[in-house]
Amino acid sequence: MSAQSEKAQAENNARVVRGFYDALSGGDLEAAGAFLTDDSVLHVPGKSTNTGDYAGREAVIGFVLKAATLSKGTLKLDVHRVLADDEAAVALATYTATRPDREVPLENNLAHVITMRDGRIAESWLHSRDQYEVDAFWGE
Repeated sequence: MSAQSEKAQAENNARVVRGFYDALSGGDLEAAGAFLTDDSVLHVPGKSTNTGDYAGREAVIGFVLKAATLSKGTLKLDVHRVLADDEAAVALATYTATRPDREVPLENNLAHVITMRDGRIAESWLHSRDQYEVDAFWGE
């Protein structure tokens, strides 16, 4: 692949990741799903009810839907930067949420590390600033 085509692919990968987050922020889960491969896998660390590996487009979108449901629609995403090359991307973001059964709201800085395939998100890992805080918020 030439340097020019690698640059074009990197720019496209960044657009895909931004499009994914824009769709999530707008509540359009169907549009968000279109940015994922059919066999996309999301790895969520921690020890709460939403941790684990989510395999397949529907499972990944189901993870987002569960978080939105638990937070009664208060989950908000703010992407600060997307870094990308021709094979991978990293979204640096902050998300906030409240829950009626929690006194303390969550504000979490996140690095979303992504492997791209054929212009879509194929596999990704979430890395939180404070995993203990995240687990306490999403835990049972």
